[in-house]
Amino acid sequence: MKSKELKKRVLFYLIHPAKFNQCRITINNLISKGHEVEIVIIGRDILEELVKKEGWKYKMIFPKGRKMKGVHIYISSGLLFFPTIWKLFKLTWGKKYDLFISDDLISYVGRLRGIPTIYLVDDDLDAVPHNILYILPTKHIFAPSICGMGNYENKKLGYYGYKALTHLHPNIFRPNRDKIDSSLPPDKPFFYIRTVLPTSKHDVGKSGIGDELLGKIIRKLENEGNIILNSEREVADEFKKYRLDYNKNDVSHYLYFAKMVIGDSTTMSVEAAVLGTPSIEIDDWFADFKQYEELHGKYKLLDGFHLDEEVAIFDKIDEYLSMEDLEGEFEKRRQRMLEDKIDVSSFLTWIIEEYPESTKEFYANRNMQKRFKY
Repeated sequence: MKSKELKKRVLFYLIHPAKFNQCRITINNLISKGHEVEIVIIGRDILEELVKKEGWKYKMIFPKGRKMKGVHIYISSGLLFFPTIWKLFKLTWGKKYDLFISDDLISYVGRLRGIPTIYLVDDDLDAVPHNILYILPTKHIFAPSICGMGNYENKKLGYYGYKALTHLHPNIFRPNRDKIDSSLPPDKPFFYIRTVLPTSKHDVGKSGIGDELLGKIIRKLENEGNIILNSEREVADEFKKYRLDYNKNDVSHYLYFAKMVIGDSTTMSVEAAVLGTPSIEIDDWFADFKQYEELHGKYKLLDGFHLDEEVAIFDKIDEYLSMEDLEGEFEKRRQRMLEDKIDVSSFLTWIIEEYPESTKEFYANRNMQKRFKY
């Protein structure tokens, strides 16, 4: 920064652990450079735990989260639409900001107060059409270039990369075997299995890995190495012994050193893929997103299967178990992908620091972002 006047005041509103990961490096970059950063979160999953461990000051709205027990997610979202906007409006009233950064309703507060919002998303609009509620009032959409935004492409700051590369790009992430629990010896492989609770609005009517399939996968792999089960949902008692209590801030190290990652979390499946770990996603939604087409078709880093494709699932597991130099082959595939992508956090930091001139430069020449390449 050239002068005190160039400091930015930015509010990040985070509602999911995945968005914490996406914004973590950028927030730390801005703080270290003397910008004023305000962080607002809701009570959800391990989000508060992650924020606390990062050492950030933060404010909480909806300490118990926004899920209403026994109420359909569409109904609860509608009921909490205006209360969320009102809470955010009160929290920000009387303060000056240069930007809001979020993937939620603060874009309405920004529109009312004349503060531009950068909306973070990595879903295609036709796959998650309800996102139009957030896109309409927002000034800019920060999304992978491959994600389609329909009639709102003119708002898109389309970057050459994936959300996962905001915190897992090699400029940022350095894998450390010392972060792995001592119960997992280096001379024995381990497999990381992730199961989620499908409660997001785009998950309605869809399913992930159930206990029956989970049991088959575990029985297949447990003779090949150790099993780590990271489950967001309740699982049968017989599977609880595979859970491991570890620092959730270190999950990326587990994904990197795992021999294979299998799960129904798109976020974690993509994270494993960009780290060069064989990644298998099993659910009803993997094919809805263009990032899957690219990671699977072009780079061969991610394989997706529907729940009724058990034969194909276990054929793929067998293929990877028998592959010579599995680790080396996937590292080659990863390097090919990285050659095409940018350091997304450095790019986002620059967008914020140099706003609004940065967005004008981007819209004039979208290839200018290549200066942030690996």
